[in-house]
Amino acid sequence: MNLHDKLSNLQHTGISWWRYLIRGVVILVVGVTLILLTILKPDVMLFHTRDTSWLPLCGFAVLAVGFLECFDALMTKESKDFFLNLQNALLDVVVAGLIVLSSNDDPLRLSLLIAAFLIIKGAYRIILSYAIQNVNVVFGRIGAGVSILLGLLIWLQWPTSAAWFLAFCLSAEIGVRGLGIITFALWLKSQKNSATNTEIDL
Repeated sequence: MNLHDKLSNLQHTGISWWRYLIRGVVILVVGVTLILLTILKPDVMLFHTRDTSWLPLCGFAVLAVGFLECFDALMTKESKDFFLNLQNALLDVVVAGLIVLSSNDDPLRLSLLIAAFLIIKGAYRIILSYAIQNVNVVFGRIGAGVSILLGLLIWLQWPTSAAWFLAFCLSAEIGVRGLGIITFALWLKSQKNSATNTEIDL
């Protein structure tokens, strides 16, 4: 069995599709809101720290998503789902924790961490998209490509290495992650409908 066949047989035994859909919509709205705030007021000062723009708030948003993924890991019925959710949750919690705890430091210190985070998350979503046979999968792959591109731009420090650009890229990652979760929720719904139709035919 090759890699594509293994990914095509992906099954999910976690929470219901409509909860994923609600979560995806909320995360997408948070990401879009942070993008707009970063563009409209890039020089804001949060938590009495200068030159960090909206970066601490973005860190808290990623931290919240990481804790949700920890909850997903605890709610899964199979060990493979537990470890799949747990590794994503730990990456989010650790990276977001470092961002929040480093809000008083020079944001340039976080640039490579955020770049690696965006590239890893984007690559993971692209690989996962091959398991989803859905018309909406294209949006998920485009969003994953955007995350990888933003990570590379941070690494190259282009067009800038300022904190507002780091916050913008992290906000975009939050938004495209919400889009990816919505795509996953719609795939789960289609899988459930297919299983129901199969049972009716039998």
